[in-house]
Amino acid sequence: MLLVFDREKKETYRSKPFGVAAQRDFNRIDVDGMDANAVEKVLSEFEGETAPHLERVIANKSIADQGDRSAMVNLMAAMTLRNPKRRQVMGEVIGNFAKNFFGRKDNYEKYVADMKKVGKEPEFTLEEVRNELTESTITVPKESIIAAEIDQHDHATKLLWDKKWQIVVAPDNSGGFVTTDDPVCIRWTDGQEHADRPGLAETNSEILFPLSPKLALRGRADGDETVVNADAVAVAEINSHMISSATRQVYADDHVFKYARGEPRELKSGATLLQDEDFMSAGKPVRAPGHGDQ
Repeated sequence: MLLVFDREKKETYRSKPFGVAAQRDFNRIDVDGMDANAVEKVLSEFEGETAPHLERVIANKSIADQGDRSAMVNLMAAMTLRNPKRRQVMGEVIGNFAKNFFGRKDNYEKYVADMKKVGKEPEFTLEEVRNELTESTITVPKESIIAAEIDQHDHATKLLWDKKWQIVVAPDNSGGFVTTDDPVCIRWTDGQEHADRPGLAETNSEILFPLSPKLALRGRADGDETVVNADAVAVAEINSHMISSATRQVYADDHVFKYARGEPRELKSGATLLQDEDFMSAGKPVRAPGHGDQ
């Protein structure tokens, strides 16, 4: 059972894992000739294949085995690309791209030429097209966004594979790691203020991915692949970054985990999370995955 900290409901409650971080029909598709649950079935098979690798990584505190490493980076890629927050941003990015594409003069001229080939005159002027695009919002079909997620998966996996991964171990007195409904945290490490979240290819960033209350993966562009025995402060810092990246919910074993706030850093108890102004007022927009990752 997970202990759930829900920002929207402003309450804490216990739930089995399948009762949270799920959205009905999230991967259901409407495509002629295809099973509506085809994507969901593939993802379910993938999760089943990944489970034993995850158990082995936790038991061995290692991703040195290539099969285990492959499973972990594929899992992180899937979770990075497929969640409601990213899907919304992805839809906006695709919609804006469509607007820019159809509003270009060369594309309009091709449309005019195609119309004249079949003996027709264009129905709209370029100015009318641009005005309509400016005033309208393009709603991108979910199926198109899912297709983009699939197309980006291998690229995201390759970027994650090339990271240098540390296994971070939490001590018994730390309260352990938390996770969230957006469990792959990508953060800047240069100490500067940024308007957006880094892409997977950014060199001055790191990726945090808790595997269990006792273990987390930390990936960077360089460094040694080692096992790091963290102290309570380091665990609290990782928890702070995870909490800041949550869309709505944070998950923990119990209330005793710690997170850091303020300067100088003060350790806070999980029991106070729903009174934490930073957590309760969060919800900053992020850019779509893959943007700037080339």
